[in-house]
Amino acid sequence: MFILFRKHLFSFSLIIICLTNITTLAQPPPFFHHICENKANYTINSPYQRNLDTALSALPTTNSGFGYFNFTTGQLNDRVISFALCRGDLEPALCTNCVNDSIIKLRELCPNQTEAIGYYNKCFLKYSNETRNTNEVALPNLQNTSNVDRFNAALRELMDRLRGEAAAGGPLLKFATGNITGPNFSTIYGLMQCTPDLPEQACSDCLEAAVNRIPNTNLYGKDGGRILQSTCNFRLSAGTIRNGLV
Repeated sequence: MFILFRKHLFSFSLIIICLTNITTLAQPPPFFHHICENKANYTINSPYQRNLDTALSALPTTNSGFGYFNFTTGQLNDRVISFALCRGDLEPALCTNCVNDSIIKLRELCPNQTEAIGYYNKCFLKYSNETRNTNEVALPNLQNTSNVDRFNAALRELMDRLRGEAAAGGPLLKFATGNITGPNFSTIYGLMQCTPDLPEQACSDCLEAAVNRIPNTNLYGKDGGRILQSTCNFRLSAGTIRNGLV
């Protein structure tokens, strides 16, 4: 009888350990940056929350085929506009996983805000009750560039090329990557992307404005970094593509 009890106890312990491990594995990783806007909150079981539940449940099914997701439901102040964008070279399964992780994680971090945005390296998610473009973020690399003038000259050439390629990408994918030789024969890697619903000129203008803001951000003088917006973004890094581009 005692032996049988010990066997059941051991089996029960294994079940608890397995369930704990599954729960741990199922937890989405942390964002590298997120914003919970506090200008307006919603209450539990309100029309906005029901619309948000509907939007985020439907969002993963709306993939354009190239990693852009969007779904809108509701009216006036209870309207929810949701969209997600994966990095343009991401495999479909990884893209979907990233979006699903974003939905879980963002609702955990922003439990009652009507507007929130979360950034992973591979995708980002935003939902809001407004159509305006906000939430610009500038995140620099840690290293300084060895020659600011030469770095900026090479960077401008690369960014102008990638901006044209991304903007001309068509209605399904506006994405471009490339590289150029920088100071001391280093390699500067760049990535630019817009949400594909932007017209070509609007995409080009969004990326140009972001690049022009570098001197007024903490990216200036660094060997790379990123500026993130909900309609366009870019990343750059000197020396190794591992510094944020993958």
